[in-house]
This record gives sequence, C-alpha cells and structure tokens, in this order.
Amino acid sequence: MKKYASILTAMLVLSIFSGMAAGGLPVIAAEETAMSAQSPAGDQPENFTKLEISPRYGNVRLQAGENKELTVTIKNKEKKAISVKPDVVIPPYGEYMMEKEWITITPDSVEIPEGASQKFTIKTSIPKDASRGYYNAQIAFTDDVMPNPYPMPFPNYINTFQLSVDVWAPFKIQIMTQYISDQLEAGGEYDYEIKLKNTADQAIGINPKLGSEPSYGGPFGMTTPSLTEDAITITSPKSIPAGATEIVKIHVKVPEDAKGYFNGYIDLGIDDMSVRDWEGRVSINFNIWKQPTEPFIKSFTLNKEAPITIEVSSAQNYGYPYGKSGGSKAHEPLFETTLIGPDGKQVDLTVTKTVTKGNVNMGGERPPWEIDSESIYQENGIQRIETYKAKGSATGEWKLKVLPRNTQGFDYSIIIGE
Repeated sequence: MKKYASILTAMLVLSIFSGMAAGGLPVIAAEETAMSAQSPAGDQPENFTKLEISPRYGNVRLQAGENKELTVTIKNKEKKAISVKPDVVIPPYGEYMMEKEWITITPDSVEIPEGASQKFTIKTSIPKDASRGYYNAQIAFTDDVMPNPYPMPFPNYINTFQLSVDVWAPFKIQIMTQYISDQLEAGGEYDYEIKLKNTADQAIGINPKLGSEPSYGGPFGMTTPSLTEDAITITSPKSIPAGATEIVKIHVKVPEDAKGYFNGYIDLGIDDMSVRDWEGRVSINFNIWKQPTEPFIKSFTLNKEAPITIEVSSAQNYGYPYGKSGGSKAHEPLFETTLIGPDGKQVDLTVTKTVTKGNVNMGGERPPWEIDSESIYQENGIQRIETYKAKGSATGEWKLKVLPRNTQGFDYSIIIGE
C-alpha cells in the first residue's frame, strides 16, 4: 500500500510542477477556481444590512425652478446599532440624466439604534434651466448590492429608495387642432386650418414644415405614399404675438391619379425649448379615393304583385368622417337610386323619408382650452338614410341600382309587401 501511495504522491507533484513550468496554475488551484465560478447565480447575499424602508418608491412632478420634499422612514432590523449614510445614485441610462446636486437628504448621516426608526427628508430641487422630461434616481442607504455572476453596468443596490421626477412646463403655444384626418377625392382640393394661441407674455416664432411618417398604409400594410410634398402647401405667419391667436393654413391639391393612404405630420417649428419634438406636431392622415362612376346593382325576384320599400343608408364613418376633421368642409352623403322593372324600364321611386344623423363631441376628446364656443362642438360623422316606395306591379326579376356619393360604404334593404 505504501508503494502505491508513493507513486500517487509523485504523480501529483509532477503534475503540479509541470503546470507551473508551462506558466499555468497548479491543477488544484484551477479546480478551486472552477468550483468558485460555479456558485449558484441567484444566491442571496448572506451578510447584508437589514433595513425596512417605507415607502420604497416616490414620484414628484415639478416645473423648472420648483422643489418638493418627500419623507422616507428607515427602520433598523438588525440586533445592533448601524450607521446610515444615504447616497444619491444616478442610473447610467435614460433619455434625461439627473444631477446629484438636484437632491439633498437630511440628515446626511446618522446612527440608528437596534430596532429604532429614523426619518429622512429627501428634497428635490429643479434648476430653472432644466429640460422637460422624466428623470430617475436611487437613494442607496447602504453599500449592499445583490450578487451577480455576470458583469453589471450598474450595481443593484439592496437598501434603496427609487425616485422618479417628471419635469414639466405649461405649453406657451396651445395647439387647437391636434390632428387632421380626412377622406379625399382624387382631383379635389381641400383646405384645413390649425389654430394656435400664444399664452406667453412675448411673441413666439413658428416655422411649420411638412414631415412624413416612416411607414404608410392602411388595412393592407405598407403602400407607396399617395401624395408628394408638392401636393401640400403650408401658409403661416412667422410668429404669434403675445396673447394672440393665429392660423396656419394647409391646402391640399390631390392629383387626378392619386389613390391610397398618406400619413404624415406638420412640424410647427415652435421656438420654445420646453416643447419636445413630438409635442409640436399635428398628425395628418388621408385616405384618397375616387367617386364611383358605375352604380351598384342588386337583383331580386318578385313572385307576386306587391308594394316595394327600399331603404339605403350611408356608412357611419364616426371617427373617420368624409370631410370635417381639421377644418375641411363636410360633404353630406348622397345617393342616386333607381329601380328597373322586369321589362327593363325604370320604375318611379317616391322618397317617403329622409333621415340625417350625426355624432357630435362636446369636449371629451378635446383639450381643456378652447378659443371660442364654436370649437366646443366637433362633428365626427354624418349618416344619411333614405326610404323609397314603388308599386311592384309585375312579377319577375327586378334590379336596384345605387350610385353613392361622399361615403365609403352603404347599407340597403328591400322589403316586399306591406
């Protein structure tokens, strides 16, 4: 047995020295390193300061130059006194980066006895030149961090208070027309207005320009834009005086061969640093089509002589009106309705009832400011329903012909008999 033990010892010593000669680690050390690296990734740290933090999250909404205080209570859950020195930690990500100087914490350090609680005042002060946006910070009350087997760009502190700050500013330019959405006819010309009101005490410059969205399409996916920039003309003042209301005029000349969708926006170019890019835009959505030239035909059979009642109603285009969104002139739906008898001759149709229906919004989807009472009412759609009667004086196949105007669809009903 001693002989075999001596052989094994010699082999082990040789392997160690050969590894060192090759510039590597001894075999035993390499095994220890491998075992250490294979520690469970989700292990909780065994030795960290146990604190009860209430609340854990806080949100404040401030304008530039304002400040606000929040109170956070820390309870010591340890069986000994602990020293707490809060530190402001700014995450290295996000569109807007807060400065540590924005936050002051009182007290800046304290010793909390076993089982005792301590209140901290967190004061957030926004500089007068701060940009509008959303800012985030952490208040770390200890240096304890969660372990992680992978390198982390930002430590995951355990005992923290999360602070979210929304820096905002009231709009100096009120955009009364938030969007322009319309159904246009090829070859037509349309006019729209964007009302702007300056609530500041000095004039503010504007420079409206047409922009396009990265994608175009409707229910059928991506399509080629139906309009080019030269089809849309913008007329605008260069500035809006203090307290005044001005109008940006949009003229659209639709080519004869245009069809499909156009999605874009008017970038108003408001000379105000507090307005973020997307907030100074008016969305544009156009659906371009051609009025049909041939009527819709529906055949039906009359087995015996009986009165015929026909009802035709336009589509309820609520939310996507034909006209009347952003300033265009609304067009009421119309129908050219004819009835052909079995002998191929047109039969007299008597209009017995005409109904015009609409949907009016009184501010539910409007901004809280309005320039005048007229703009409070927003008509979102017009529906027309027409009822006709005719004498069904002959049996056989009849034909109903409907040529619609100013509507993308319609319903019909054919009633035979009383």
